[in-house]
Amino acid sequence: MDATESSNESQNQYKLLADEYQQKANYYKGLSGIYESQPTSNKLLTDLAQPKKENEYNPWQGSLFGVGGGNVTGDSANTNFSGNFILNYKQLESSTGWNSNSIGQYDYLSAQGSSNKKNRLYLQQNNSYMYDKFNGLFGQVSYLNDANDGYNYVWNENIGYQLQLFNNDDMNLLLNVGPGLQQRELTTGIGNETKPQWLTQATYNLRINDLLTFYEQLQNTATATNNTTYSISQINLLVGNGFSIGINYQITYNTQAPHGKSATTTITSFQVNYGIY
Repeated sequence: MDATESSNESQNQYKLLADEYQQKANYYKGLSGIYESQPTSNKLLTDLAQPKKENEYNPWQGSLFGVGGGNVTGDSANTNFSGNFILNYKQLESSTGWNSNSIGQYDYLSAQGSSNKKNRLYLQQNNSYMYDKFNGLFGQVSYLNDANDGYNYVWNENIGYQLQLFNNDDMNLLLNVGPGLQQRELTTGIGNETKPQWLTQATYNLRINDLLTFYEQLQNTATATNNTTYSISQINLLVGNGFSIGINYQITYNTQAPHGKSATTTITSFQVNYGIY
């Protein structure tokens, strides 16, 4: 009898312990559910304790597409619709190796008081290989078609030395210099001309803050009879989801402009852009 009563008491104790553990398990499970339903800010300490995943490297940093319109001075017109792109491709997150940069600008030009409509197209392709953090070689091809300013086409091909003057998370400055050839055909009836030339070009990228970025390229192509300076500037304000609004400004100056044409042309466009960040 004593053994039986002792066995029953042990079973009752184990049952009480089991019930107690089950109650505690349900309690902690309930707390867990309440915790998970709270805003992220209430889990700050836990989030800080978790290691964050590093962002994957994006080779298309600083690349964007834009459309807009604005004002033109010179022979081209005084109103325009424009579309442009700037693509910067860096294959690896490294100071050495291959880099690629493409620029394109299309403008549909409308002269005030005239039914004469013109298209203007400028394309530029740059490829370079950096041997170390500062020194490399580049090759560039550019094409301009701007009949209203007197050019059926202008081709430039150059190779040469590329210098990375400085580069950090917020800005970089590239300098390109080298010889090449220029082929151009004027609308005034002068046939194709091919001449040796020299290219000097500076490209600057600046990240002002999380919302503002600035891009500038200034180049000069010099031949024995003509010296052309071309500048493209763009400042963008990020508005979210990759979209930004910005101002695109171009200026072209020719020391020997075609007969009857202005030496200086400027294009200002207000644009909506989409960036690959």
